[in-house]
Amino acid sequence: MNLTIGKKESGASFSLPPDTVTSTIVIYGGKGMGKTNAGAVIVEELTHCKLRWSILDPLGVSWGLRHSVDGKGEGVECLILGGIHGDIPIEPTGGAVVADLVADESVNVIIDFSRKASGEMWSIGEKVRFVTEYAYQLFRRQGELVKGMRREPIFQILDEAARYIPQIIPAGNPELARCVGAWEQLVEEGRNVGIGVGLLTQRSARMNKSVSEVADAILAFRIVGPRSIEAITDWLGEHLPKDKIREYVQTIRSLDVGKCLVVSPGWLKFEEVVTIRKRNTFDSSATPKAGECATRVTGTGAKPDLAKYQERMAETVERLKVNDPKLLKAKVAELEKKLAAKVTSTPQPVTETKTVEIPVLKDGQLKRVESILEKIQKLAEQLGAPISEITGAMRKVNAPAPKFIQQKPPIPVPQRQSVQKAPAVQKVYTDGEELKITSAQQRILDALAWYESIGNMQPSAIQVGAIALIDSSGGYFSNTVGPLSTYGLVVRGSGSLSLTDEGRELASIPDAVSSLEDYHEVLRKRVRSARSANGKSVEMLNAIIERGGQPLTAEEIGQAVGIDHTGGYFSNTIGPLSTLGFIKRERGLITPTDIIFPSGPS
Repeated sequence: MNLTIGKKESGASFSLPPDTVTSTIVIYGGKGMGKTNAGAVIVEELTHCKLRWSILDPLGVSWGLRHSVDGKGEGVECLILGGIHGDIPIEPTGGAVVADLVADESVNVIIDFSRKASGEMWSIGEKVRFVTEYAYQLFRRQGELVKGMRREPIFQILDEAARYIPQIIPAGNPELARCVGAWEQLVEEGRNVGIGVGLLTQRSARMNKSVSEVADAILAFRIVGPRSIEAITDWLGEHLPKDKIREYVQTIRSLDVGKCLVVSPGWLKFEEVVTIRKRNTFDSSATPKAGECATRVTGTGAKPDLAKYQERMAETVERLKVNDPKLLKAKVAELEKKLAAKVTSTPQPVTETKTVEIPVLKDGQLKRVESILEKIQKLAEQLGAPISEITGAMRKVNAPAPKFIQQKPPIPVPQRQSVQKAPAVQKVYTDGEELKITSAQQRILDALAWYESIGNMQPSAIQVGAIALIDSSGGYFSNTVGPLSTYGLVVRGSGSLSLTDEGRELASIPDAVSSLEDYHEVLRKRVRSARSANGKSVEMLNAIIERGGQPLTAEEIGQAVGIDHTGGYFSNTIGPLSTLGFIKRERGLITPTDIIFPSGPS
């Protein structure tokens, strides 16, 4: 079933083939020329053909796809994440989390990263970070095998693409350079893992040529800027003779609204002006005209069953609530009211002299109480702090001193000390509540203890997962760490974990990682257990380790393990290393991450 998106000059219909879902299409066009409408039409046709899609929307204008053209009925069924029309809020640090959902679920998704849940606009830096992490994680997860089968392909659209994949990267902006690298990988290698890419931009001159030049087709609406025209002629120059290019340049400059020049010499073998049909869904990107009332939607739109997606994103939603300024102020006001009532009701002391026996706190307990009192003292100054910390601190002041069943001396740092392994499941009592530490949670505590023993006090979640043999990119890891954080055994930072004194008392250094070589053996075990990995995957890891942390080219790794680096088998073999976060693939180089060398390259 083809994707019928418009008509040719002859009046015949113009269609895209089903393999559009794994192809790269670049759509150029000035404001109001039909670029956004073309993207919506492609999405409608993908849906009609039961092909998956996802839209990264930095402007907050794609939500109309869910409604009919008049706004009264249902349009295309899809999940909306973020923005003011979103079903579920998202946060700037959640690019990988959102990519996990897109990869794992069959639902079509609009990702609106124009505004936060509070209505505040995202900053440029937050948008770049989100788009970068999303692209890297989507590539990793889409490349995984599920029960021995490849995932269903997906077409990923990025609006205003030139902002995130620019030709010129300002000096001192490594975040943007990393973003360009992520999308280069997605465009150049996405077909191998079932990802097609649609890039929409009104700034063709600004688009990075390393991405646009590998496009299977371009759709060029009217453009008049000389630099933008030049960028398109550069692309055409790779495929067409010069006299043909001059003809098409004149065509592009004079196109009517809704018409575009479609050029695809290799894939579609087509070069002609096409009139893109009007979308069948509500145009939420339309610019209001003077003297006209904007059309509003009145229907509910086509929503999927949100329950499982809300459950999956519950941790993100809760984190956003905790840091919501309005909710925070309300909680603080409530606490102050309760505190005032408690002070008022305090009875006057009786003037009487008598001997009172004062219990003496142990050193560890005293430090905890001092830390809690310090938090409360700074409450008035730190209204931006999460309310969970404030309420937790007040709860701990009134609670009895915690009792731990297992008492062990803290692990010395950095000198390694052999400690007896903890049982598979142990019970911990803190604040009068019981927490059963599972074997997976114990492995996380032990992994953190090992990192401390080599001087790394705040390893990343990916590093911890590598030692604990748990995939840190999935929900299981987060759910396993959650209770440890709630009961004060670990502290969760921005992508990192660290032990508290209480957590350190329960941890023991794994005997299996007494040296860097032992640590690398743990990583080999992790690769062997990964989906889609094979013996050559481990050989690739060995080749990377032997290089001592220095980057390698794909050709060098292929030669080391005896595989053609240009074939699909190479990509499938090295894929698990990328999925596990052991390597980064940027600009043709394969570089080990700090998971392989936690103390830096040797």
